[in-house]
Amino acid sequence: MIYMSKRGGLGCGGAFILILGIAVLINYWYIFVAIAVLGGAIWYYYHQKEVQDAQAQADADRQQSETERKEAQAGSQVDQIRRFKQLLDEGAITQSEFDQQKAKILGNDDTLKF
Repeated sequence: MIYMSKRGGLGCGGAFILILGIAVLINYWYIFVAIAVLGGAIWYYYHQKEVQDAQAQADADRQQSETERKEAQAGSQVDQIRRFKQLLDEGAITQSEFDQQKAKILGNDDTLKF
């Protein structure tokens, strides 16, 4: 029996497939280029869509946090005015002191927004 050792080469079948693949690539190169360009365009489209979605989500989160901050600030202003009103009712401060503190808290804007 004769034993043939495999040297890790392509062999006849592998070489044939390699040559056939190169021939197809040479003859139809424009199809491969078109597929690559189309794939790049699809990737770019989805990448831009993800970026826009992330930007929209960040804007929504920022707007929500700003709204929550304003609501908390308005709530704290109301609480401060209530404390000063309680002091006024107890007689600890005068009406003019209450008005000064109220103007200071509201930033000289007497409209309360609920």
